[in-house]
Amino acid sequence: MKGKAIWILALLSVISGAAVANAVSMWFNLGPEGTFTPYLIGNYFGAIPVYVYLFVSVVLTAIFLSGTSHRIVSELSYADQISAIDEEVNRLESALQFQHELLEGVQVRLFMVDESLEHSRKAFSTGLVEQGNALRQSLERNRESQQKMLDGVQDQVFLIDKGLDNLRRGLNEQSGATKEIIGDFLVSLGSQLAVIEDTVERHHEEMDNAFSQFEQKEKNSIVVIEEQKNELAEIMLKLEKLENSIFEPKPLLGSQSKVIEVKGIGHMKAAKLKEIGISNVGEFITAESEVVAEGLCSSEKTVEKLQGRAQLSMVPGVKKKHLFLLERVNIRDRNSLYKYTPIELSKKINAVFEANIAKKRLSPMDKPTIEEVDSWVKFSRC
Repeated sequence: MKGKAIWILALLSVISGAAVANAVSMWFNLGPEGTFTPYLIGNYFGAIPVYVYLFVSVVLTAIFLSGTSHRIVSELSYADQISAIDEEVNRLESALQFQHELLEGVQVRLFMVDESLEHSRKAFSTGLVEQGNALRQSLERNRESQQKMLDGVQDQVFLIDKGLDNLRRGLNEQSGATKEIIGDFLVSLGSQLAVIEDTVERHHEEMDNAFSQFEQKEKNSIVVIEEQKNELAEIMLKLEKLENSIFEPKPLLGSQSKVIEVKGIGHMKAAKLKEIGISNVGEFITAESEVVAEGLCSSEKTVEKLQGRAQLSMVPGVKKKHLFLLERVNIRDRNSLYKYTPIELSKKINAVFEANIAKKRLSPMDKPTIEEVDSWVKFSRC
C-alpha cells in the first residue's frame, strides 16, 4: 500500500506539473489577465483568469511533490528500521543457540557423572561381595580347624578316660606308684589343656578382629556412598539453578489449564464447576466467589482460598513445594504477595522453613533463594 501511494502521488505531481506548463503557455499567449474555461470544472466555475490557474497549479504541484518526497523518505526510514530489527532478531537467535548448546553440554557432563557414579557403585558392590566371600571362606576354614582340634581333644580325653579306668583297676595293688603316675599325667594334661585354651582364645580374638575390620569397612563404604549422593544432589541443584538462569521460569498453571489441576480441587468439585460453566483456571479465578461457593455447596472462604492458590500457581517460578511455604506465611493470593519486599518475605519464609525442616516435612533443597523470591514479587506486579 505504501508503494501504491508513492506512485499515485508521483502521477499527480506529473499532472500538476503539466498544468503549470500549460498555464505558463497561456500566460504568454493570453496574458495574465486573460481568461479561459476549463474542460471539467467550467460548468461550475465558468471562465477563470490565467494567473489564478497558474497559481493553483503551482500550489498543487508543490503539495503533491512534498507528499511524494515524504512518502519516499518514510519508506526508506521504515526499511532501515526493519533491517535493524532483523539484525537484532539474528543476534538473539545466535545467543539462544549458544545457550542451548551450553545446556546440552551440561546435560552430557551430568550423564557422564551418573555413569561414573553407577560404575563406582557396581565396583564397590563387587568388592564388598568378594571381601565377604573371602572372609566367609576364612571363617569356614577356622571353624574346620577348630573342629579338628576339638575332635583331637575329645580323642585325647577318651584315651585319658580309658587310662584312668585301667589305673583304677590296679589301684589297690599299686596305689603308691599309681598316685605318682597320675600326678605326672595330670600335670602334663593341664599343660596341654592350657595350650589348647590359649589356641582357642587366640582364634576367637582373630575372628573378632576380622569381623571388626569388616564392619568398619562397611561403615566407611556407607559414608562414601552418602557423600556421593550429597554431591549428586548438589549437582542437580546447580543444574536446576543454571536452567532457571538461562530460561525464563514457567508457572505451574496457565489460564487455559484444567481447573482440576488446582491443588485442593478433585474430580467431584471439578464436575460441579463444569456444571456452572467453569472449565479452566482463568474462568475459576475471575468468577464471583459467591456463585462458585453456591455451586460447590461450600463456604465462600474456602472458595477464596482455592482461587488465591490458583493465582499463586500462575506466578512464574512458584512450585508446589513453594505454595506450602507461602501459605504458611499467610500469603493467600497474588495481591498479598505483591505487598512484600523480597528481603522481608525471605526472612518470613526462612523462619517457617527451619521449623518445618526440623519436623522433616521439607528437605534442604526445597529452600527458595532470595533471587527466586525476588522474581515471584516482580512477576506478581506484572
